[in-house]
Amino acid sequence: MSLLVIVVVTLLFGFLVGYGQANQQLNRRLSQAASQAKKFSEKKRVELTQKTQHLLAENQADVLEYQADEEQEIAEQTAENQARLERVSLLEKSLQSFSQRLDKQQQVLDEHREALEQQRARLTMAKQTEQDLQRRRGEILGQKSALTANQAKQVVLQETETKLAQDFETTVRENHDFMVLNAPRDARNLMTSAIQSAPSDAPKTHIERNILISDPKMRSKITGKNEQRLRLLETLIGVDLIFNPELPESLIISTNDPLRREVARTVINELMTARQLNQGMIENTVKLAQRRLIEQLRQTGETTWKKLQLGWVHPDLLKLLGRMQYRTSYGQNVLQHSVEVAELCGLIAAELGIQPQLAKRAGLLHDIGKAVDREVNGTHVELGVKIAEAYREPTEVVQAIAASHGDVDGDDPISVLVRVADSLSGSRPGARSESVEEYINRLKGLERIARQHQGVKDSYAIQAGREIRIIVNPNEVDDHQSQSITDEVAAQIEAELTYPGKIKVTTIRQLSAVQYVGGKPTTKKKHAS
Repeated sequence: MSLLVIVVVTLLFGFLVGYGQANQQLNRRLSQAASQAKKFSEKKRVELTQKTQHLLAENQADVLEYQADEEQEIAEQTAENQARLERVSLLEKSLQSFSQRLDKQQQVLDEHREALEQQRARLTMAKQTEQDLQRRRGEILGQKSALTANQAKQVVLQETETKLAQDFETTVRENHDFMVLNAPRDARNLMTSAIQSAPSDAPKTHIERNILISDPKMRSKITGKNEQRLRLLETLIGVDLIFNPELPESLIISTNDPLRREVARTVINELMTARQLNQGMIENTVKLAQRRLIEQLRQTGETTWKKLQLGWVHPDLLKLLGRMQYRTSYGQNVLQHSVEVAELCGLIAAELGIQPQLAKRAGLLHDIGKAVDREVNGTHVELGVKIAEAYREPTEVVQAIAASHGDVDGDDPISVLVRVADSLSGSRPGARSESVEEYINRLKGLERIARQHQGVKDSYAIQAGREIRIIVNPNEVDDHQSQSITDEVAAQIEAELTYPGKIKVTTIRQLSAVQYVGGKPTTKKKHAS
């Protein structure tokens, strides 16, 4: 029993001891937790105080910045208001000054009005006095001359009319003499001004007939085996390609068609840069070059037409205009020449009071026939007239084209202007590269060929070598033989001479029978008296 009591007491004592230790540990933990809580609270309080002070400092800085901005804005508004007050003050002063000037002007106007009223009153009195004097003069004249008022009026009118007629005749005669004396000078000044304003030297392009190929490998590449590629190009383009025997590096493009020559030159230059050559590639290059050339003709015509501002024109006529870029006459580019003629016509027409646009249109198209004269039979004048009529150009333009080289008499102002401008553009220094010696030799060659034929009496090369007139002996040559001589001379000129454009061969056979009747008239001798 005692043992049980001891165990129970021991257990109770152990429990109490354990409970006390647990309580102490719990109190210790509570004390530590309270201490940590106090430290945490103190830390948070310090942080909150610091953040509060930081926020107050930032707010204070923002407040100061905002205050500074507001003060600056107030200062600027104050300065602006002050400037406005100054401007208003200046405006008030200006208005006051303007009001004073208006008052002065009003005073001056009142004075002028008063002076005008006085002048009007004096003028009225003067008119009344004049009427009284005229009436008095009429009465005196009627008494002295025994004429009525109507009769006197008729006498005065007749004398006045006679005097005016004399003065008018004198004035007209003086003005006519002045115009006649000054007309040559004014004409020279007008032509000089037009010449200085319009023509401009341009580089001569599209007349080169040779292509320089210095690399032997490149020549071999273009030529091909047994010159097959050259022959293919000749067939596709329609030209003759020949290497100069004296200068093997020079490839000659032989053709009378400048468009084909341009296509050939373009194709050969492109083939020289190609890596490989074959028949298909060459054919495609030729087709592409021909298509590009046609497009370029249209673009050139449009550019030229827009530059001169000539209004609407048929689109196909622009292509013909572009073809003239590849046509030359005596070394002068025909398109550049036509543009010069158009500008000269426009300048002179403007000075003379004629329609400048119509004059420029006629000047630009006066040589349009040269665009097709190598492909169609006929002179470029005849072809130009047909082209202008086909595209319904104005009548003045057609007449100017027909009369541009004297084939048809054109007395209208536009035709005269075109002839003058054509002569100025062709004869000015530097316009044409053909030398005088070559020109004279060509004329002599034409006359020489004509005189070689039997029955030819004489021959004359006219119109700058564009026409050769042959005069045959009518007693030796009949009409049939005249036609044969014409054909033979034309064929010989084409075979032997190099000439630009077309040459007209005309044979003239005229038989004139002349007979005199009666002797010579006798002269009367004077006898000395």
